[in-house]
Amino acid sequence: MPVTDVEADAAVERLARFGHVVLAVSGGPDSMALMVLAAEWRARSKSPAPSISIATVDHGLRPQSRFEAEQVGAAARRLDLPHAILTWEDVKPRTGVPMAAREARYRLLDEHARGFAADSVAVATAHHLDDQAETFAMRLQRGAGIDGLSGMRTERPIAETSPVTLVRPLLGFGKARLVATVAARGIAYVEDPTNMDDRYERTRVRSALSNFHDAGLSPQALATSARRLGDARDALVYAEERFIASLALSFGNEIFATLDRRAFDDGPAYLRQKVLAGLIARYGGDSPEPRLSEIEVLAAQLQRNGKAATTIGATLGGAMISGGPRFIRIWREAGRLDQTAIELRRGDVRVWDSRFVLRWSAKTGDRGSQAGGASVITVKPLGPAAYRAILPRLRERMLPPARASAALPSFWAGEQFVAAPSLAPFALAGAEPLDPAGFNLTPLATSTF
Repeated sequence: MPVTDVEADAAVERLARFGHVVLAVSGGPDSMALMVLAAEWRARSKSPAPSISIATVDHGLRPQSRFEAEQVGAAARRLDLPHAILTWEDVKPRTGVPMAAREARYRLLDEHARGFAADSVAVATAHHLDDQAETFAMRLQRGAGIDGLSGMRTERPIAETSPVTLVRPLLGFGKARLVATVAARGIAYVEDPTNMDDRYERTRVRSALSNFHDAGLSPQALATSARRLGDARDALVYAEERFIASLALSFGNEIFATLDRRAFDDGPAYLRQKVLAGLIARYGGDSPEPRLSEIEVLAAQLQRNGKAATTIGATLGGAMISGGPRFIRIWREAGRLDQTAIELRRGDVRVWDSRFVLRWSAKTGDRGSQAGGASVITVKPLGPAAYRAILPRLRERMLPPARASAALPSFWAGEQFVAAPSLAPFALAGAEPLDPAGFNLTPLATSTF
């Protein structure tokens, strides 16, 4: 049964709040349905509708892909919609092609959408109910938690720092109905042969789900579960914000995080795991993130030791975790920083350990600069020996943990220590500055985690 006008208007109406909408159309039946339904909605709409354009990403993975993209352009012109072909020109990987192609598609669409002069811009894709079910099954196969199993969101930023919104207005419709929609209008479409290639995980999952359907487990049921888990995820985000607010969480000038042990132990296991995972990711730098099972074990250990009023020390994901009777502290594990030394020249801006932005803007002879006439500064972990050497310049009270301080970035001119800006707030009044003019360090983290 084709999608009705009433159903289409209800689904596509969410696009009305944007100034411009880019429809991502590949030429398959799903995206061709999105294009025609959006065009018809705009023609029927009585309220000011957004301007709409079409974009087709040509991955260049098949000889006929360019021709198919041009066919989409011809169909778009018949609907009086402007069309652009976005070409993936990078060298193609030998493995992991689907993931690389997906990342390239969203990057190209994001860059293209940012070029429109509108107050708000969205990219709309034709993901549908069957896609949602397949995604749920794939993540279930990997043992995903609630975040993964909550499935694809109807709306989200297309990229972490992008102003462009990714919208999926067709998630409520099955693929068969979208195929029927374009068939009823006599619209031609293409079928990507890779959708039938069982070398790809999604193809294998799609085939398996067809067998489950015969046993009564339908894509609709899986998509409904994903939607309900999405509602649960939103509730957990709400609860997590309030749990974090109860922890007296502080970040110690990005040297270490500290939180209230009793409030932490009183929280449910899931929220304790979320907080730990976020803090470990924040302080773990370039280290690989730990597996969920490892986070679960650590959270349980911390709670057991908390009830016994004993101290626990652990390392995970490049971070050190210390749980005492009153506080839990987390900082960067210095032993994971052996290969992080980088060279910095005047005017350079560099990222260190995925945690700090470094700048050296000093000129030779600047007052307060200990770099002398050096043309290159080395940035490396402070280390325990250098920390002990600068201890007389620090206040004795409220010092950060020594091991956390040893993992901080420090500036050196050859063998001469120059600066450790993170420790400047702990310096004694009148002592030689730890952040002399020109040596700047800015944390990358700007949110709670």
